Amino acid sequence: MLDDLRKSHDSRPTDEERSWLDFDPVAGATRALVVVGLALMIGVVVSYSVTPEEIPRAVVSALAAPAP
Repeated sequence: MLDDLRKSHDSRPTDEERSWLDFDPVAGATRALVVVGLALMIGVVVSYSVTPEEIPRAVVSALAAPAP
């Protein structure tokens, strides 16, 4: 039975298989966490720098006015 499974088995990996074998999951997860952390930091900085008090009164009054 094992001979049937190994008949078409090529022990030399292709380039795609080699790239999957060389992939380091810890490095990939670290990079993903760094990107998420940077995105969160940018979002927090933008949300603190743009406050509702800085919106001009003309814009607020135009938004609050009833539509014609």
